[in-house]
Amino acid sequence: MKTTVVGLGYVGLVTAACLAKFGHRVIGIEADARKLADLAEGRLPFTEPGLDDLVAASVAESRLDFGGPEQFAQAAADADITILAVGTHDGNGGWQTETIRKALAAVVPHIRAGRALVIRSTLPPEFIGELPSIVAGLRGDAPAISVLLNPEFTQEGRALNDFFHPTRVICGVVEDLDGSGTELLRELYRDTDAPFVVMPAIDASFAKLGSNLFLATKISFANELASLCDAYGARIDTVVDAMALDPRIGRAFLGAGVGFGGSCLPHQVTMTVKTAQMAGLPTPLLAAVDDVNHAQRAHAVGRLEQLLPGGLSGARVALLGLTFKPDTDDLRDAPALTIARLLLERGASVTAFDPMLPARARAAEMVPGLELAESLEQALRGADAAMLVTEWSEFLQVDWRAVRGLMKRAIVVDGRNVLDDTALVEAGYVYTAFGRGFELAEPMSLDGARHGAAAAGEA
Repeated sequence: MKTTVVGLGYVGLVTAACLAKFGHRVIGIEADARKLADLAEGRLPFTEPGLDDLVAASVAESRLDFGGPEQFAQAAADADITILAVGTHDGNGGWQTETIRKALAAVVPHIRAGRALVIRSTLPPEFIGELPSIVAGLRGDAPAISVLLNPEFTQEGRALNDFFHPTRVICGVVEDLDGSGTELLRELYRDTDAPFVVMPAIDASFAKLGSNLFLATKISFANELASLCDAYGARIDTVVDAMALDPRIGRAFLGAGVGFGGSCLPHQVTMTVKTAQMAGLPTPLLAAVDDVNHAQRAHAVGRLEQLLPGGLSGARVALLGLTFKPDTDDLRDAPALTIARLLLERGASVTAFDPMLPARARAAEMVPGLELAESLEQALRGADAAMLVTEWSEFLQVDWRAVRGLMKRAIVVDGRNVLDDTALVEAGYVYTAFGRGFELAEPMSLDGARHGAAAAGEA
């Protein structure tokens, strides 16, 4: 099938390359001239494992090509399916629809009758109701076309596997009177064996949004549970492993730590809460998910401050990891950036190392005063403490006995609960994580009463 993909960011470029791998003839359209020039030279605008090889192979085999905005009209006219994958968040916790409106205006008038427009972008729910009239207005007297939503469920760092082996393919119907658009989309995904689920567009929108809101809720739940484990001496790892044996719960996204970042979960939680408030709809659970997530970053800094003799002022902290997750160079809403700013505000000096060179360079621009190291060893040298924020495999393999001599003080804050705490303590480190034994000075019972030595002294 001839396919046009508009927007070559994380979603669009992965979509274009994977569809080309399926054997479709794909042209990717990108309005950013610099990004387009990089792609023409074989340089990808972001890092995703395996994507560079996939793009190069698809281009070499003439299944994938790239073009600029001057090709909008022709690319849309030639395509069996035109896919829009442009951004819809404003970068400040809200939605924006200007970009998607411009993309619609550029392609909708040129799509041939009997062909389909497919939107991969995550749309604000209230915008979906406007789509039929927007498309009809842009079509004028031209025959109607099929308009569908096809939300993506790929995770950065494993996007290719998620695309090639999806758990479901969702087809949200905006307009498809004769069902031809649905059949075109079904043919587009012919090489997958996932369930192909057809539903109204608004339902498809909430299927995507609901999935991300639920995953975010699981993470914040794990962090609140970890706080209870710390207060009462339980170990979060053991607790959630036991919980996960219940098939209704599962283990995924129940990791305690500094919280979630990236372009999807934080923004969609914040956007949902804000837009619900504007509509007069209370969403206390989701508001709490957002609050808990952002509080975790400050909690990590507070724990480190308690462990350092004299506090953070004048201390040197090694920050291990900058990207919001491993195997990507994405810094969008990365917890490490917030943590670095908090440490600097409290008088610490911060030296960060991340295996992704592009991420290091951008982080220095985003956090004034942040120092960068070229290696883990350089970051640790002379540090009063180390804080692991991104669970890169390089950090999981560190011989902490060997690097002990590099540090001024042996203090480690494990912001992802991924290090071997027993080995670190045996190596002479003061270690803390979330739900792994960080004790409150005066533990509280669930009814608010003090217990233990403090309670006995008051009796």
